[in-house]
Amino acid sequence: MRIRQHIGNVDIDISDARLRRNLKEAQKLLNMQVVADCDPLIPFQQGALRNSVNYPDGLYGGTIEYNTSYAHMLYVGEVYGPNIPIIDSEGNITGWYSPPKKHPTGREIQYHTPGTGKEWFEVAKQRHGAEWLRLVREAAGKD
Repeated sequence: MRIRQHIGNVDIDISDARLRRNLKEAQKLLNMQVVADCDPLIPFQQGALRNSVNYPDGLYGGTIEYNTSYAHMLYVGEVYGPNIPIIDSEGNITGWYSPPKKHPTGREIQYHTPGTGKEWFEVAKQRHGAEWLRLVREAAGKD
């Protein structure tokens, strides 16, 4: 946006282009820092969830998603089912089958990697929120 005005003997010409550029860069830096701060808190077994980070609105957008079929379940910390055992001919459970339509079971997920758990964004925000705010202020040119 550009504002041009003449008041008395003064010409005023203001553009918000620099501010828009700074805010766009601040959003990108914030997105990257949020992902970095969430990473050690995300449940880890083989790394697929941590590696599935996605920016649906692009790196400069304000949305971060983890794109796996089980991301929501791990985030809320509740087992979804039904989980039907796969049994071999000797009666041993060899795996589990879960149909596409799942429902919360009311049972909490047991996370095995120390320091990881549910609602990792909320935990990261509580720990690093002040740093994120400072990062955005500096990138936007307010400090």
